[in-house]
Amino acid sequence: MDGPRAPSRRVPLLRYLLFDVLGVTVLFAAAALSLRESSWDLRIEDFFYDPALHAFGLRHSPWLELLGHQLLLVVPIGIGLLAGVAAIASPRFEALRAWRPVFWALLASVCIGPLVIGILKQFTAAHCPWDIVRYGGYADYAQSWFASSRVEAGRCLPNSHAGAGFSLVALYFAGWASGRRGWRWWGLAIGLAAGLLFGFVRTAQGAHFASHSLWSAAIDWLIASLVFVPLICVSTRKQSPTAAVAGSS
Repeated sequence: MDGPRAPSRRVPLLRYLLFDVLGVTVLFAAAALSLRESSWDLRIEDFFYDPALHAFGLRHSPWLELLGHQLLLVVPIGIGLLAGVAAIASPRFEALRAWRPVFWALLASVCIGPLVIGILKQFTAAHCPWDIVRYGGYADYAQSWFASSRVEAGRCLPNSHAGAGFSLVALYFAGWASGRRGWRWWGLAIGLAAGLLFGFVRTAQGAHFASHSLWSAAIDWLIASLVFVPLICVSTRKQSPTAAVAGSS
């Protein structure tokens, strides 16, 4: 395995923080806020709710539960485990040694993002759609963001399953940090596709509003982009004398 190359486009730290960290995070957050405030959250959920049955028809679908709710999580968990094993084994294998920082950053990203999402759910007021009166539940549609106590928490915002999928946007930053342009954009596609798919499954089942998934995307992107700052904006690889002479000529 070839070692990581220098990122093809070295980004100044301030520019990276403003555009690649804050800018994209704000875009995800704005999209999530727009879904909530425009009532599109409710309209989307109405599409999957069957008033005649007073239930979400796909909530107890065995195939959707197995394939879309359980098995899909194998992907982010598997990638995290592989990154962790590779990082631990890297001192013993020369081919992996140069990749060690990328492996550790990838592992940290896919772990910290979902962890933060899981913690936030314990304090937010939003209930799951199937718990709301509009869909045959017991709770009111929460207008506030945070619950007054953990007992009052809705435990539904952000979406943990979407968060597991969106955590794979770390592959985008891993490709960027290693100078692999193709890996970078494939990583972005995989991360976005996984998050949207996981989020769609849970929305169709009545477990989460669509905006809950986009908030998860914002959090995962923020975490991953910050974790990879030292590898993308601050080079830890010293420039060779030959390269230094060539760069100054």
